[in-house]
Amino acid sequence: MPKVKKRAGHEEEFDKAKLERSMRKAGATENAARKIADGMKPRAGMATSEIRQQVANELRRHEPDAAKRYETYRKE
Repeated sequence: MPKVKKRAGHEEEFDKAKLERSMRKAGATENAARKIADGMKPRAGMATSEIRQQVANELRRHEPDAAKRYETYRKE
């Protein structure tokens, strides 16, 4: 898996399961979260903020309420 750039500046391997969990925590169904996570093809060095925006756009098409929660959630 490619490494993506985290907000703090370090790089970390893209973790599809982690992405799926974050969508589920926002209220997405398991099926929608899996489908969106499977469709993500991040490139090396891609910022997690870009990934987050792409995911929010896809989630908005499938589950608008979950997309709103996903967009406003910020991990401290």
